[in-house]
Amino acid sequence: MKLLIIVLACCFLSINSFAQEEDSEITIGFNHTIKSLILNQDRTIKIYLPNDYDVSEQSYPVLYVLDGQEYFMLGIAYKEMLAFRDKTPKFIVVGINTDRQKRRVLFYEESDSFLGFLETELVPYIDATYRTKKEKERIYFGWEMAAGLGFEVLTEKNNLFSAFILASPTHATDERMEKVKLLKSDAIESNKFLLVTAAPEEHWITQDSTFLSIIEQPIKTEQVWRYTVLDREDHYTTPLKTIHEGLSDYFNDYKPIRLRSLKAYDQYGGLDALRAYYKKRGERYDLPTDIHKETKHFLVYNAMNEDNYERFDSYMEEFDDFLELVSRDFWLDRFASYYLKNDNAEEALLIYDKGISRFPNSAVLYEGKGDVYLAISERKKAKKAYEKSLELDEDQPEIKAKIASF
Repeated sequence: MKLLIIVLACCFLSINSFAQEEDSEITIGFNHTIKSLILNQDRTIKIYLPNDYDVSEQSYPVLYVLDGQEYFMLGIAYKEMLAFRDKTPKFIVVGINTDRQKRRVLFYEESDSFLGFLETELVPYIDATYRTKKEKERIYFGWEMAAGLGFEVLTEKNNLFSAFILASPTHATDERMEKVKLLKSDAIESNKFLLVTAAPEEHWITQDSTFLSIIEQPIKTEQVWRYTVLDREDHYTTPLKTIHEGLSDYFNDYKPIRLRSLKAYDQYGGLDALRAYYKKRGERYDLPTDIHKETKHFLVYNAMNEDNYERFDSYMEEFDDFLELVSRDFWLDRFASYYLKNDNAEEALLIYDKGISRFPNSAVLYEGKGDVYLAISERKKAKKAYEKSLELDEDQPEIKAKIASF
């Protein structure tokens, strides 16, 4: 239920959506028609672009969603929910609309034609029209028959997609699964990401020992395959959770590293390991390779919280851009106060001065600056700083008491 609420919220709050006036229509993405010579029909696709697509020059991963008329929004909801907190890369979503009465023909009986449409018409069109990372970051999502088709795409068009997210697959025939089994041998090279999910009621998956023997235990170490039963779902509710888990797993090397203790960072490998992680992250996603600002924050915060002044000071020196990355004045006050607590008034004063230049109306920073001056016996300057703090915020009895003491 929580995920459903998130999806609905994201649908209405999408950055790509806008309302020009009260009661105007909200739209997300746009429809486009492709004339398919292979299928001898017009195919309607839905396209969603990241909000900054037109002003950036970067290339993006693409999530292809089969049965786009129903599941197109799921990928968008995931991206909108997490990209603004830098927990996932931005990506393009392509939804492939399907007539429910013709799914069996498209995805099973005449699947060769549909695969030809994907390989020679749709994917080349998307890559030629938009800035994509092409086969390096191309994700397939399908439910039920479209998920069963995913096994065929994985084996017959092995280089077309880099990842497969398959919910409640049906039509996982012996022929299809035998070819999947080849991926576990040296016959076909594959390091594809694969997530397969099932609901407890889906006995054609959960009780098929042959199917499970192929899916559950990939032999090659470079294969990232996972099969999971979604205990609280049924056949019709697996798509939402599956696409969420699949994207989270596939992009798991994008998230900033947030650990809650210095010991945890030491066990991770310290600064050297962090630099290696962010170098690889930057190369994959076309991002700066510097340690992420959130990781820097947690390193500095943990050192301060654990009262490890040596580590705190070393991080502040190591991350010469850290103070510019801090977005709230109270954090600058906490860091400066910690310097003052450890008898380093000089560094404390520098932080307060930098902070005031960025937050000139911050009463808390002027109060902290007054505390530094008072600690080094510059009482006139302390009083002036306190008076400025009180001018910015009159409701400070403790500051009034400090001024009265002079």
